[in-house]
Amino acid sequence: MTYLTFLNDRRSVRDFDPNYSISDQEIAEMITHAANAPSSNNFQPWKIVAVTNKAKQAQLMTFAYGQKQVQDASVVFLILGEKKRYDIDKIMTFNVEHAIITAEERPYKTKRVHEYLRLHPEDIGIQGLKFDLGLFSMNLMHVVRAFGYDSVPMRGVDFDKINAYLSLSDDYDAMLLLPVGKALKPGHPHVRYPLASFFTHIKS
Repeated sequence: MTYLTFLNDRRSVRDFDPNYSISDQEIAEMITHAANAPSSNNFQPWKIVAVTNKAKQAQLMTFAYGQKQVQDASVVFLILGEKKRYDIDKIMTFNVEHAIITAEERPYKTKRVHEYLRLHPEDIGIQGLKFDLGLFSMNLMHVVRAFGYDSVPMRGVDFDKINAYLSLSDDYDAMLLLPVGKALKPGHPHVRYPLASFFTHIKS
């Protein structure tokens, strides 16, 4: 299988084997790999909650208007963002500690990030979270397939009720629910608008 075939074969799967279990180690490995997704200035503002308790999944299903994939999945990931993670001093310290930049480069890099954010202050607000978490989520969807599983991204859920039920901090903004498991049936094939309807190539 070529890499492009692997990418193109991703489907949104809604029929999972309810008896299939994914190990804690695999869950942790999938999230670790997904966290290699890019993010604005490497802020990494994501917070991921994994639910594998079937009773809790059944309750989450009620907040997802009865969509059974939430209960049948082996694990349900809740993808959240934390605006407090857009901390320039913290990420610069991280970057120096991990040799991404040198201590001598830090003042210049810090100044550049401040200048960029003056142009785009929305990038450290809810809009920035949506962008960064979208990158993380797409990466996670491909990672779970590399482990032999499938997923379905969901936003048609009551995130406020989910946050309250799971006793999550108000600092977190929920962006996506992602049930993951062993597919019983394949998802629908991709049908997309033709290239000419959305693509422009400027050559001169």
